[in-house]
Amino acid sequence: MVTINEIETRAFRVPLKNPWGDQTHRVTHIEIILAEIGTTAGIKGLGFSYTVGFGGLAIKSLIDNYLKHELYAQDCEPRVLWSRLWRAAHDVGGGGVVTASLAALDIAMWDVMAKSADKPLIEVLGRHRSSISAYGSGINLHLSESELLEQVRRWQDAGYDGVKIKVGKPDLEEDLDRVDAVRQLVGPNVKLMLDANQGWDVTAAVKRCQALERFDPYWIEEPLIADDVLGHAELANRTRIPVAIGENVYTVYQYNQYLRLRACAFSQADVVRSGGITPYLHIANLCDAWNVPMAPHFMMEITGQVLCGIRNGHILEDVEGGSFSDLGISLSANPVDNGVFHPPSVPGHGIAFDMSVLSPLAIH
Repeated sequence: MVTINEIETRAFRVPLKNPWGDQTHRVTHIEIILAEIGTTAGIKGLGFSYTVGFGGLAIKSLIDNYLKHELYAQDCEPRVLWSRLWRAAHDVGGGGVVTASLAALDIAMWDVMAKSADKPLIEVLGRHRSSISAYGSGINLHLSESELLEQVRRWQDAGYDGVKIKVGKPDLEEDLDRVDAVRQLVGPNVKLMLDANQGWDVTAAVKRCQALERFDPYWIEEPLIADDVLGHAELANRTRIPVAIGENVYTVYQYNQYLRLRACAFSQADVVRSGGITPYLHIANLCDAWNVPMAPHFMMEITGQVLCGIRNGHILEDVEGGSFSDLGISLSANPVDNGVFHPPSVPGHGIAFDMSVLSPLAIH
């Protein structure tokens, strides 16, 4: 076992090449927070967190001023240390900034563990599959119908297993027209996912989902505010569209509520927002017990690896413009080829950032 003796954090604000728009967001930048853990064995691990432009310095500050002091002189064992850190920080929040901060440290510790074993992360996790299918995803509610169809064609040409578009136009008929156009383009056999970004209440969600059922959506994602577990349960009983949630659900305890109420047909737990690889494995195991597949949110480069290491890994989201490659900050090759993600074969998680690009974008 190696001992932690150094932790360094840095934060950056990376502009999107094309801004994103949905019912509840207008995103122009992604914040990336890096945490590098050094050890007495000379092995270093790199972890990271992110925001969609809000709160990155709060994550860095929580790590720098509180969390990292709990790790010095400790054996680098993420399963043990994650619980200790979460308990220490829980009084200021069980999720959100707390879990996003823990994720950067947890991913770094797993990177150290895998490098110490001289194995790729997937082999340390336990390989369940050698690759995982990806689907094309876009934050595209602001696009015109013709621009939306052009985006979907790009995903088809790239070999993706499915496509996801945003819904939530003020006029329901416009939503129906856009979904109809995409369904006609991709045909009846392609997975067509819809994402409402927490923009509706239960009444609106029931009405809109029932109207959208004729297009055979693979799921409706975050139709309601993520805090409303009971509302999701009611909706799940009143629509034939499977309900997907997770990018704003942070803990295994919150997932337990969703699952017990049968309010979640697909789990989209975000590896970063849920606190890192360690808690993600707990969430995946719980969902597996309820026969709920994992289709995680964002952070393709790390989530694809974790999906290959769990039994109920289902499909990977590749957000157009949001991968490290698309952002222009990666030294690693794009891990998706012809719509399929392949985990790295080098020791550790194999994710490396181009600091010549990131350094000028530093925030303090």
